[in-house]
Amino acid sequence: MLCTDERPEGFRDNDPPPWGDSHERARLLARGEAILDVLPALEQTPYGKEDIAVVFHHLDFTNRAIADYFRFEDKRTMLVAFALAQPQNRPLSTNDCWSPGGPVHPVRTCLVHTFKHASEDGPLPPLASIATRHFGSDLVNGETWG
Repeated sequence: MLCTDERPEGFRDNDPPPWGDSHERARLLARGEAILDVLPALEQTPYGKEDIAVVFHHLDFTNRAIADYFRFEDKRTMLVAFALAQPQNRPLSTNDCWSPGGPVHPVRTCLVHTFKHASEDGPLPPLASIATRHFGSDLVNGETWG
C-alpha cells in the first residue's frame, strides 16, 4: 500500500482536482517489463469499484510518430492509463499554479503523458489513434501545466 498523510502547501479541501481533494492511496497489483506481464492482474482488478491505473515507464521514442511529436527524447516521459470508478470533473486547460477556474469535463477513462515539450498542440497521434479505436471518435483533449 502506498499512501501519504502529507498535504501539499496551499492545499484546499474544497477545490476540485488537481488542487484539492486528491489525497489518495494506491495498491500495487502487478509489475512487469511488458503489458503481457500485467494482464493477469488486470483481469482480476476491481473495475468499477476502485480507480485503476496502468503506468508505463516511458514512451517508445523509436516510434517515429512519437519522436516527431516531441522536440526531443526524454526517457522520463511516462504514460498512465486510468479507468476511474466514478467520473471526476477535470479541467480542460489549466495552470496548476493558479487559482482553479475554467471549463471542466467529466472524465472516467483517460490517458496521460508527462512530457511537456510537445512540438504541437493536441493529443499525441499514436495515443489518439489507439484511444479512438477503443473508445470512439468523440475524444476530449486537455492539458495541465505549471
